Amino acid sequence: MSDSNPRATANASSNVLDVRFGSATAAENLRHAIETGEIIEAEDGTLRLKPADHPVNAVVVSHGPPLGCAFLMYVLFRQVYAQSAVPYGCKDCYKVKVVFHTLRELVAGWTVGQRVACRSKWGVDLDNPYSQSVYAGYFYTDGLDAARAVYKVVRDAFDADRLLGPAVAMSIKRGCSEYEAALGPSDRYEFRPELVAIEAALRARFRSTPPADTGNLPLAHWIDVAFRIGDDTYLDFTGGKPLRPKTVSYDPAPPAGPT
Repeated sequence: MSDSNPRATANASSNVLDVRFGSATAAENLRHAIETGEIIEAEDGTLRLKPADHPVNAVVVSHGPPLGCAFLMYVLFRQVYAQSAVPYGCKDCYKVKVVFHTLRELVAGWTVGQRVACRSKWGVDLDNPYSQSVYAGYFYTDGLDAARAVYKVVRDAFDADRLLGPAVAMSIKRGCSEYEAALGPSDRYEFRPELVAIEAALRARFRSTPPADTGNLPLAHWIDVAFRIGDDTYLDFTGGKPLRPKTVSYDPAPPAGPT
C-alpha cells in the first residue's frame, strides 16, 4: 500500500476495519466521525482532523521525531476505537511529567528542557480535565527504561537550578491519562493484535496539518492564566507591569459623621 494512492489504500483496508470496538466496527466508527465532521475525508480518500478550536497553550521542544499523537489520540482512540482500546502505537509511550506551581518555575523548566536531548512539551495544564496541575512539562520517551534515564538527567538538572530545586515534583507515567480514565490502570493494558493492521491502514491515509507559527502566543496565554489565578510571578515577564489595573476598593464602613 503506497501513500501516493490513498484511495486504493482506503479500498484495500475495508476488511481490516471490520473489527468491532464497542457496539460498532472500526469502519462504522470512522464513517460516523466523518459524518459528524470530527474527521474530514478528501475526495482522494485521505483523512485529516477538523481544525482545532482551542487556544494554543503549550510549546514543544522538538528534540526528536514527531510522535503522531494527533493521529493516535484524536483519530484512533476517540473515534475509530470509540475509547475502548489504547492504540498499539502508544504501547511504548512513557512520559516524565514535571509539575510547577508558578509561571516563573514553568519558564525555568522550559529553559532546562531545551538543553535535554528529549522531545518535550511545556504549558498550562489547567484546562486538562485529567490533570490537577496548573503548569506542567512532559518529556516523551520510548519505553520505561528510557523514561528512567531521562528522569535522572532532568532531576539532576532541576536540582541544580536556583529557580527550581528538589521541591519540583516529577513522576513517570505511561501514555495519556485519558486512556487510564477510560480503560483502567496502564500497567494492565492489553493490545489486540489486529490493531497493528488497522493503524497501518489508516496511518497511510492520514495527513497531519503542519503546526502554525504561534510566535509568542503560548507565553501570552501563560501570563493571562497566571494573572487570573493570582500568580504574580508573571510580572517577571511583563517588565513588572501589571497585566490589568487593580480596581478601586471601598471601605465597607461609612465615614464617621460630624459630632
